[in-house]
Amino acid sequence: MQVLAEDPRVTSLVQQGDLAEKQGKARAALGSLRAAEAIEPQNVGVLLRISKQYGDLIEQTKVEDNAKRMAELALDYGNRAVQADGKNAKAHLNLAISYGHMTDFVGNKTKLEYSKIIRDETVKSLELDPKDDFAWHVLGRWEAGVANINGVLRALASIVYGGMPKASNEEAVRCFKKALEIAPQRLIHHAELAHVYTQMGRTDLALQEWQNTLGIRAQDADDENYQKEAHAALDAARKSGRGTEAAKFTSQR
Repeated sequence: MQVLAEDPRVTSLVQQGDLAEKQGKARAALGSLRAAEAIEPQNVGVLLRISKQYGDLIEQTKVEDNAKRMAELALDYGNRAVQADGKNAKAHLNLAISYGHMTDFVGNKTKLEYSKIIRDETVKSLELDPKDDFAWHVLGRWEAGVANINGVLRALASIVYGGMPKASNEEAVRCFKKALEIAPQRLIHHAELAHVYTQMGRTDLALQEWQNTLGIRAQDADDENYQKEAHAALDAARKSGRGTEAAKFTSQR
């Protein structure tokens, strides 16, 4: 997203941060963005970028306590962005994602509480901007995650909240298809749709989506990992002899 800055120094620093991010240098990006924050501490574009960088650093941080701190900082800046501009769709979506990061570091009861916040913030984002494919993607991930939640969490939800919110794999499929209508070349949408189809036992449809990922140019390391997963899924289908569909898809590679 573009940054509306009153001070030209902020614009320059954000450009430096964006370039560092493209180069995979999250800490360098943070340095530029924190300098921009010092000049305009309520700039929502700056706050969102800082939140994202801290979120990206979670997986790069090996010590769990430090990784948790990165998640906490991502959430803190996410909350600040919403406070700075409550009508900003990206701010609500980023807050949902930030709560998602935190679920790796909290107990089961808190996971359930955060799950409801994740859905609420994503829905708010879509109400403000229904054309955001990433928001549809996050909602699809939420639907699939809750629909396939483990037995321990489901039992806890029944005791504490009287049950989990309604969610289904079918609704997850609808959300991912909506995301693909908006951004058909976004590889991640095809990959996560493949995951849901696999969960539903629709191997034929899952293989089609995995094949679709291989026809799209990877934009980052995550895309490359999804394509590796696609190759593995198609190879496994071919080796197991799962009907003519597997042979058809693997022959197209």
